Amino acid sequence: MAGLLDGVYEIDWSALQHAYGSADEVPGWLAAMTDPGTCVDALGDLDVAVYHQGGAVYPAGAAVVPFLLGPTVPHRADILDLVCRFAALDREMREPWRSQPSAQTCRKGLLEAFNSLLQLLDDPDPAVRRGGVEILVELVERADDLADELMRRLPSEADPDVAADYVLALVTASAQGTLAPGKRAAIAVWLSDRTPPAGDPRRLTFLVAARRLGHEAGTADHLLAAYPGAVPKRTAGWLGRELGDDREARIALARIAIGEAARTQDDRPLAEVGTVMRKWRSATVALIPEVGAALEGPTPIRAAAVHLLAASGNAGRTWSDHVAELISQPGRTGALAAWALARWGDQRAVPAVERSLRRDPEVFCMGSTHYSDDFYWLNQDPGITDVCLPLTPYADDLVPAIRWRLRNDPGTSTAYHLTQVLTAYGPAAAAAVPELTAMLDTQQPIPACTALAALGPAAAAARATLTQMSTGDGPEAPAAAWALFRITGDPEPFLARDDVLGGQRIKASAARMLADLGPLATRYLSDIERQLVERPSYWPTWDGVELGFAHYRITSDPALCLTVFDAALDPLRHSRQLPVSRQALRYLAALGPAATTFTHLLHSAAEQDQRLLDSGGWRGISEDDEARDLARQALAAATP
Repeated sequence: MAGLLDGVYEIDWSALQHAYGSADEVPGWLAAMTDPGTCVDALGDLDVAVYHQGGAVYPAGAAVVPFLLGPTVPHRADILDLVCRFAALDREMREPWRSQPSAQTCRKGLLEAFNSLLQLLDDPDPAVRRGGVEILVELVERADDLADELMRRLPSEADPDVAADYVLALVTASAQGTLAPGKRAAIAVWLSDRTPPAGDPRRLTFLVAARRLGHEAGTADHLLAAYPGAVPKRTAGWLGRELGDDREARIALARIAIGEAARTQDDRPLAEVGTVMRKWRSATVALIPEVGAALEGPTPIRAAAVHLLAASGNAGRTWSDHVAELISQPGRTGALAAWALARWGDQRAVPAVERSLRRDPEVFCMGSTHYSDDFYWLNQDPGITDVCLPLTPYADDLVPAIRWRLRNDPGTSTAYHLTQVLTAYGPAAAAAVPELTAMLDTQQPIPACTALAALGPAAAAARATLTQMSTGDGPEAPAAAWALFRITGDPEPFLARDDVLGGQRIKASAARMLADLGPLATRYLSDIERQLVERPSYWPTWDGVELGFAHYRITSDPALCLTVFDAALDPLRHSRQLPVSRQALRYLAALGPAATTFTHLLHSAAEQDQRLLDSGGWRGISEDDEARDLARQALAAATP
């Protein structure tokens, strides 16, 4: 173990830098890594400091890597994982970081250690052998030598996980374009000659290798046939990534995953089902019957099945009665059942949501998670806003609980999320005016103004407080003046202010208020036109879309607005969307026949099979459903 420290104290670490400053702590971390009791914490501290978040090599990182390569110490496989990430940086870094002296020194040190790294493949610990090949395959400059070594060692490698890593490393080396002429073809033939027959659990790895090399043996049907019982065991998500955009194959794999989840009583395979549902609309329709049937399966997978049904939106509505039977289940299953019913606008969700608002018990948090990964997260649960918004028809039942929560939990997060709900409920939330009025005198006056404005004349009781606030000089004053207009119809308190624009740039929030005024906001027209004409880079942003719509509302001329919306809707042409894209779609419906210029794009958004994606997980499905509905509404308005 002492080998880890050989030469460490000959380096002036205090003269080197890591992510947080001087590297003088590095010798202490390395010393602690020789002790099984302190190794994990020391490696974690070292990792955070010298590798940090990747993207560059710090001087301390270049200096420490050689000390991590050879010695036998506790948690050696974890240490090799850190070394592998340094090896991968040469591929991942951008300029100017890739050409920095520290990065070049680190790369040179790894290449000089190639022969020493090969010795890792002789280690008795399979985890060390796997860590070694992961590092070696990143050293593309020695791809020929690595390929020869792997082909020599593969026939005698007894561990199936290590052997599979060798096979896939050969393919990775072949795909990097650094092999000598003819070597790639030789590797392909070598692997083909050794592909196990049908029924052999090792077959899947070789078929995946063939597919990555572009050979016919790796067809989707062959991969699916080899997947059950494969060794090493592969997740459905792993094979799904190999199958890529093959819709039929991915649906077939998702069905296999549903059966696997039921057989093993492990919900993890169902993540692939959600991933496929998130990718194609038709896949959701195709898979929902089997997902619904999984409600009859083992208890451990029921929560995940309900999660998928909730995510599916209207496609899962057929199962609402069965889901309603689960709402009384304790813990997460019952909470997800309430969410699913809420997604379908089912009144049976209301009592559970009301109890959560009153913390009796609280099963839906104020905030909720957002992911952008191309993956379905079975543990990505909704927040209270997500659950309440589809229940607008039952606002009378939920508003009393929302009022109670605002009084008893006046924190910023609660105010932010519940005012969003009250804003969506509009006049149906009139009973909450006392709580919203009280909020005007807290740290959250602007969300309160937004909610009161949405109530319109039903919020008349807040008039006196808003009037006083609208004459002040705080950032909430314009919002109060706008809320007064929405409540009373009198634009003067808003128009009398000279700080509506907030400087040279009109922000989205102000533009939205100006749109509400329509022709009454004509005095701001030149400022709106100036900003839109001078800054076309704003067009696909919230500022641009709100200003474009404000211009239309003031002038009734859609020309400039349509030009702005064309930029904001461009993601739809690439099967993507952004939140601002949905806002543009909402406004297109207000433009009526003027929106016919987008007829083709709207038809595509409404009818295409591939989902319009932004968020990961269930949000991706929900956002696509919303975008599709908005596109249909815009089409209906454009072509009466």
